[in-house]
Amino acid sequence: MTLLTTALATLADAALGASLGAMAFFSFVAAPRAFAVLGSETAGEYVNDVFPRYYAANGTLSALAFVALLAHASGAWPRSVLLAAGCTLVALLCHGFARAWLIPRMEAAGEDAFERYHGWSVGLNGVAMLAVAAALVATHVA
Repeated sequence: MTLLTTALATLADAALGASLGAMAFFSFVAAPRAFAVLGSETAGEYVNDVFPRYYAANGTLSALAFVALLAHASGAWPRSVLLAAGCTLVALLCHGFARAWLIPRMEAAGEDAFERYHGWSVGLNGVAMLAVAAALVATHVA
């Protein structure tokens, strides 16, 4: 493995790991604690402010990982890299869809459609988390 391929593999792993860590922390620690400590109304405002940044940051990390994986493959296209890139693309699409389509609708709907859009958000986040975890595993399968 050359220095460049090692650097690209490390960059992909770091971006995927950071994304998975951010998703897990926000989903299982930050958001639930915000609602427990701040109450529904204030926590709702906080989450509504953070969500666009959350999806943009995770989308950026997924895009970075995707590009690094493709560059790392450099034409060889082993199955593990293709699987990792495909899973990363799924996560990128989930984050992009949530940021471009879901967030504006959540903001426009206000409290009226919270349950419906929250369900979409949880589902997309779950798919993205699984996809990133699978991509991370795939990067370490020979």
